[in-house]
Amino acid sequence: MPGAPSTPSTPTTPAANEVLATTGNAFTPSTLTVAKGTTVTFTFQATTHNVTFANVAGAPANISNTANNGVQRLFATAGTFGYDCTLHAGMNGTVVVN
Repeated sequence: MPGAPSTPSTPTTPAANEVLATTGNAFTPSTLTVAKGTTVTFTFQATTHNVTFANVAGAPANISNTANNGVQRLFATAGTFGYDCTLHAGMNGTVVVN
């Protein structure tokens, strides 16, 4: 109908320094490479997810169960930081910090 407001769609392409936790139980991108000192935003869509980082030196704090929200984490240390959503088997990703 002309003049009717459009319904915004849920973004499926992440912005720079963003990881999407999608309703399809995947992190997009699955690997994100950033410079040391970068803040990464983990954006959670309608499905509840979490981010549990591997227990390695320099890993940021985990993100508890959340949906419809964005949570930022600072990556202050160079390294490779793997993470999982403990609610959904096989849902994992990596942040590589140069």
